[in-house]
Amino acid sequence: MQYFVHRLITQMIPVMILASFLVFMVVRLIPGDPALLASSGENQTSEEAYQLARERMGLNDPFHVQYFSWLGNAIQGDFGVSMNKGIPAADIIYSAFPATIELALFALTYGFLWGVILGILAAVNRGGVWDYIASLWTGINIGIPSFIAGLLYLLIFAVQLKILPASGRVPFTEDPLNALKHLALPTIALGSIVAAQISRYTRQSILDTLTEDYIRTARAKGLRERTVMIRHALKPSLIPVVTIMGLQVGGVLAGTLVIEQVFTWPGVGRALVSAVRERDYVMMQGITLLLVIIFLVVNLITDLLYVGLDPRIRLGGKAEA
Repeated sequence: MQYFVHRLITQMIPVMILASFLVFMVVRLIPGDPALLASSGENQTSEEAYQLARERMGLNDPFHVQYFSWLGNAIQGDFGVSMNKGIPAADIIYSAFPATIELALFALTYGFLWGVILGILAAVNRGGVWDYIASLWTGINIGIPSFIAGLLYLLIFAVQLKILPASGRVPFTEDPLNALKHLALPTIALGSIVAAQISRYTRQSILDTLTEDYIRTARAKGLRERTVMIRHALKPSLIPVVTIMGLQVGGVLAGTLVIEQVFTWPGVGRALVSAVRERDYVMMQGITLLLVIIFLVVNLITDLLYVGLDPRIRLGGKAEA
């Protein structure tokens, strides 16, 4: 608990504040004027309507006044009112958020499980058929961007074979089986890169662990290779894998922005793209800040998981002798 509080105060909160400032600044560097878009009529925009729109949106205030006003409200969960839709941005974000979290969780779960399984098979059969298959599969999936893979899966399984739906989302509360069918293609497209990375690190980590002295001691005692692998090698080998898994969260969240467009998935990715197109500062700021916070929280949780995997690791960064 002491480590958690220390990390929260000294690292997470300062990083969140810095991230919020960068988000606020970068959003305003995007070409285009939201007031101009909001005040434009069919043929022309009057100067009076344009100035009224800027005043209503708070764009005439100094930069620091805009920032601190937004930050103070954001801390309370109020991201402001959408410049184009005229409704609270939080309502739009929170309504789209479950779909993105659902897709990200399925992609991460698939990526972790399949990656670990493939990595174990490759390590146990080093130099064999499974090692070759795993190496080929990981190389292909690391080399192909997720949106290209998504388009290929769409053409093969939805357009040609017609065995899976091409787009949309069905809530699990309505039809669990149909929901899984709609999740299948975007999950595989988004999670395969994760699985490829996890597979490589799992394989190498297991091979490194198998050279440790305590593994040789376990083998010298006559333990079966399966027992040595499961009871003594697998758990320590997963420590670097957890590190990589925590880092993959950012990539998956970024990947959803594109995958949601490919599969018409109604998440925050589509909402963010729509906000960028409409120059809706409020929506862009709210969505981006929320994604940054999720990434930071996941990385903190990843640090705390180290101890559960290997008690020799201290939260302060030191290992037991």
